[in-house]
Amino acid sequence: MDPTKYSQIQKFAIVSILIMIMEADGVIDPNEIKYLNGILSSFNISESELEIISSYDFNQCQKILSGMAAHELAHIKSIFTEMAECDGYAHPKELEIINQLGR
Repeated sequence: MDPTKYSQIQKFAIVSILIMIMEADGVIDPNEIKYLNGILSSFNISESELEIISSYDFNQCQKILSGMAAHELAHIKSIFTEMAECDGYAHPKELEIINQLGR
C-alpha cells in the first residue's frame, strides 16, 4: 500500500473502518492487532491521532471514502477484506461493514 496516495482524513477513515471490522465479531484476534499496527505504522499515525480516529462514526467514514475513485475504493475494500480474514475467518458482521461502503 502506498500511504502517500491518501489524504490524512482518508487515512483516518480507513483506520476507523479497520477498527470497526476488528471489533465487529466481538473478538479481537492478535493477528488483527498485528495487521492494524502495520497500517498505523505505514500511515505514520500516532497514539494521539488514534483518539481523533475513535470519534469517527461509520457514516462519516463512508462519506469520506465515497469521494475516492472507484479503483481506489476497490483497493481500500481489499485492505478491509484482509483485516476481516486475518484471523482465519471473515465474520458476517465484518463483511457487512465492508459491503456497506460505496453504496
